Order: sequence, then C-alpha cells, then structure tokens
Amino acid sequence: MTGQPGELDHLLDRMLRGVLLPEEAARLRTLVGHLVAAQCTDQLAVCQAHHLPPVAGCPYPRCRAARDRDQRAATA
Repeated sequence: MTGQPGELDHLLDRMLRGVLLPEEAARLRTLVGHLVAAQCTDQLAVCQAHHLPPVAGCPYPRCRAARDRDQRAATA
C-alpha cells in the first residue's frame, strides 16, 4: 500500500472521532480502495492455487461462480 504505515490508522482514528477533514476523507477512500483491490487479487490467487477444478463449498469467487453456473444449468 502507498503512504506511511500509520497513515491509515491516523485517518481512521480521526474519522471515528468525527474530525476528518474533506481532504482526509478523500485520502481515506483511496487507501480503502487499494485495500479492497488487493484483497480481491489475493482471494483469486488463493482460489486458483487451492484447487484446479471448482469445489463445492469453497468460499472463493471462482468456485462460487462455477457452482452458481452449474446450479443454473441443473434447473434449466
């Protein structure tokens, strides 16, 4: 993540105290966006490394999408 390691903590603390400035709110949105994007990338990598064919009950997106696709095909 970009920025100082304590920057996110500082901004979250200010937000919780209700003293976040508009510029700080914009920066916080950017930092949270980076975290969400990294989480999605990590989930996909774990899912792809976890198993080759989709597995029932797997919480990762690729398996969930395959399971949903298979369920739609079975009910059609």
